[in-house]
This record gives sequence, structure tokens and C-alpha cells, in this order.
Amino acid sequence: MRSIILFIACSLDGFIAREDGGVDWLFHDQDYGMSEFYKSVDTVLIGRKTHDFMIRSGFPYYQGKTNYVFSRSKKPEKTENVQFVSGDVREFVESLQKNPGEGIWLVGGAELIASFLKWDLIDEMILSIHPVVLGKGIPLFGGDCEPIELTLTKCMPYDSGLVQLWYRRPA
Repeated sequence: MRSIILFIACSLDGFIAREDGGVDWLFHDQDYGMSEFYKSVDTVLIGRKTHDFMIRSGFPYYQGKTNYVFSRSKKPEKTENVQFVSGDVREFVESLQKNPGEGIWLVGGAELIASFLKWDLIDEMILSIHPVVLGKGIPLFGGDCEPIELTLTKCMPYDSGLVQLWYRRPA
């Protein structure tokens, strides 16, 4: 079965974006393993608000990947590069995992991550923690979920102060 991997950056105080969705505080001085990770996935799962932010930023989809955008407000549709999904998220994702392919990247945002946590759908988390305290913003882990125990599999500090943590669900 294909793995669902949350690869995401957050501030030291646990926010993935400013309140307005801004991510100007993210470091762009290095690759931080993104190129290697990007090669390991063929499917990306994106929340509608995150997708709207991507469009405003001039980056409407991930090239060379199958892009699914989850939305409660947009009707299911398919464009050349993005397929909108509504309905039962859990059912869709569990079906997707059974199809052949590479890893599945859970891009975010916070509401979609909360749903995946609630249904225990995340197999691995790669968190890039930036040494920045935002004070307020959009939390990485919001919403209602049961406690989840994870196993730390790798920790990578960078000269910039960023620390990357790899976690997996115990088998």
C-alpha cells in the first residue's frame, strides 16, 4: 500500500503560515531535501485554501505529479493539471493508496492535515522546523484527533538553524 507522507515546514512555535497565509518567513537558501523527496512521490494532496494560495503565488499545481485538491465548496472537476475532490475524503484516500504508484505527498493545509490525523491516514511526517517564532498564525496541528504515537527515524540539523525531523507510525 502506498504511503502518505506529510512533508511540511513550520515555525518553532508550530505554525505553518501567518494568519493571512503568508510564508515569507520560510528559508529558501538551501534545498533542505526537497528535490530528493519530490522525486519519491507521484501524487500530491492539497487543501483548497492552500491551492488558492498557490494560485495567487503563481504556482497552481505541482509539475509532473497527479494533483488532487480537496474542497467542500467547489464541485468536483478536473482540469489539465488538477482534479478537485469532494465527498468522503477518507474513502477517496484509502482507495488511492491501493492503486499502484509512488509515495503520496500530503501538502496541507491545516484543515486537511487535521482530517488525515483524525482518520490516522499519515504514515510518515517530515517536519522542517524553522528557528522563527511567529506568535500566532495557522497551526500545524489543529482540530480534533486522538493521540498518535510516532517513532523518530531521523533528525537533520542545518547550518541555518533549521532542523528536519522524520517520524513514522510504529508498525
